[in-house]
Amino acid sequence: MVGSSDPRWKEGFTALGDTRLHYVEAGQGEPLILLHSNGSSVFEFQFVIEDLARRHHVYAIDLPGQGDSDPLVHHWTYPMYARAVAAFMDEHGLAQATVLGTSIGGVICLALAEHHPERMRAVILVETPIRSAQAWADRWAYVESNFALPIQTFDNVAARVGNLTPALHQRWNIDRSKAGAHAMMDAMWGLRGYDAPQGLARSRVPTFAILGSKGPVGDGLDALRQALPPDRLAIMEGCGHFPMIEDPARFVEHVERYTGSR
Repeated sequence: MVGSSDPRWKEGFTALGDTRLHYVEAGQGEPLILLHSNGSSVFEFQFVIEDLARRHHVYAIDLPGQGDSDPLVHHWTYPMYARAVAAFMDEHGLAQATVLGTSIGGVICLALAEHHPERMRAVILVETPIRSAQAWADRWAYVESNFALPIQTFDNVAARVGNLTPALHQRWNIDRSKAGAHAMMDAMWGLRGYDAPQGLARSRVPTFAILGSKGPVGDGLDALRQALPPDRLAIMEGCGHFPMIEDPARFVEHVERYTGSR
């Protein structure tokens, strides 16, 4: 597990006006920022940070209201999340970075590409939903069943995360409990207010995408294929929504190929 007891990692908090972001960092080289999915934390990347840090200065950030970052005190939009990442970069002296995000983290990447393009070397969208507000409204009952109840059974999580272990299941529920139903649902309301298809279409930043063949965001595959050349889209066979957990080595290979092909 990543943590302050491991001498390879630095762990800390960055103050950004009215909030603090928890993060871990490691490695040297071009900056690579990792943004986790809804209800998760920096632990989502625990199996890939060490390998990514061989070539990059890696920063994994707990999103506002999640992990060990400060709780939310008001609604956050995705441009606000993007602004927080850009402010984090300012505090760490990063003029530019490649930013990789899973699920809602990927939508933050789209907002970064739209509102802070000069700060982005590239963005990597991992299992990122490309849906309209109406598409989110149509699936809202599922959204509430998934995010308004933080604690989930082993069988429920195993249906979404390959190679689930008791330790990973415990970590899953710890992170979702830290975020809480309100922060997770607030992030989903933010998705309904952000036009991800248009954000993808408008991006002028080098954009790459990684999907799992069994993941839940396949309804956005056509939009990704229309927006990206074939060599910028990887589909990881046998993986679901969390390829960095299910096949870490292959995931790192894709990330390294993308960061080297900008």
